[in-house]
Amino acid sequence: MAIPKQQTKIRTIFDYLVTEIELTIVIALGYAGTMVIVTYGVKVLQSSLYDHPLLAFTSLVFLPHGIRILAAFLVGARSIIPLMIGALITSSSGLDGGTYPLVSLIPGVTCGYLAFKVFELAGFEFKPGFASLRQWRGIVLVSFVAALLNGLGIVVILVLSGLDESEVLPRLFGYVVGDTLGAFVLLWGFMRLARLYRIKTKAQ
Repeated sequence: MAIPKQQTKIRTIFDYLVTEIELTIVIALGYAGTMVIVTYGVKVLQSSLYDHPLLAFTSLVFLPHGIRILAAFLVGARSIIPLMIGALITSSSGLDGGTYPLVSLIPGVTCGYLAFKVFELAGFEFKPGFASLRQWRGIVLVSFVAALLNGLGIVVILVLSGLDESEVLPRLFGYVVGDTLGAFVLLWGFMRLARLYRIKTKAQ
């Protein structure tokens, strides 16, 4: 018995919505989860090792930037809304310190997608997976460009909101370093886990 076209269309829409909801949950929780690690792990450790005023605003290993890059790499523009939800969760729960205006979340949730677009326009093609060393290096470079876009965006927003340039500009270095190192650590961790999984699968 043939399935009516209307029913098929409804099923297709339903499956799409379920997929998007699942994607949103995974990315948003991934972002929030890594922020918890940064807040209660990385920041506590770096404060105990070196207590500098600049470190009160930045993490030198900002793992959520890795989620931004990974999400943008895998699903492109579809990563923006889930990342925004994750950023809003962390902001409303005070995990990010609660010292920034909400509009400052925009550079962070869009920087990964925009950075990949810049490389795409330059003719650099990214394919799913991390098998290629050249592509791995390219993704790390993308994470640096995205970190720069994010840092510049936040600095501009903070200056426009009334903060003094001399107070805000030094943070740019911390944002870029923290985001880049955070993305590198997270992506490297995912690669190691994927490799261990492949080895375990072959051994069975």
